[in-house]
Amino acid sequence: MSDDRIADRTIDSFLSGVAASAVAPSAGAVAAVTGSMGAALCEMVAIHTSEPTASLTDARHDLAADREQLLELADADAAAVDTVQTAFEDGSETDYPQAALQRATTVPLRIAEACATVAEHAVAVAEEGTRNAVVDVAVGARIARTALASAATIVRENLDLIDDESFVADARRRLDDAEEAADTALTAVAAGTGIEG
Repeated sequence: MSDDRIADRTIDSFLSGVAASAVAPSAGAVAAVTGSMGAALCEMVAIHTSEPTASLTDARHDLAADREQLLELADADAAAVDTVQTAFEDGSETDYPQAALQRATTVPLRIAEACATVAEHAVAVAEEGTRNAVVDVAVGARIARTALASAATIVRENLDLIDDESFVADARRRLDDAEEAADTALTAVAAGTGIEG
């Protein structure tokens, strides 16, 4: 992975980096960038709402922070994947590097949690944002939920390789909580926008 921030790359440069021989950026970074796009769509609706309420203004600022956090997590994931690759190269293919695997699991777990937060912040936008752009908040929240599901896939696959039972149990609990929160938020977004599925 190069030293530049993923957020500073062009879309083409980022995608070319994914579709390259280097191991990172890979699935976690892609999930994080995707989640940030969902946040941006919801944020856009808040921005285009004239005379926003206080809660909508708060949601706008929260979504901007979510977007930035997810872009930072994209970089963190790429670094974690590089660490796992280095650990594998230094050991045997059957000797899983536990510390590196835990790091490479914690980052996509944080991505999943951040995506759940995007969906939660989208609720105020769905309920109070301009009716001219309800489809954007509906799509943004759904994108965030899909990015969460992608990050969750990474977490669950990695957990099968981790020996620390306490770490595994805590990660599974956090992931379940994130998925439940996102699903609840998505139901509220659908009610607020009148757009199902």
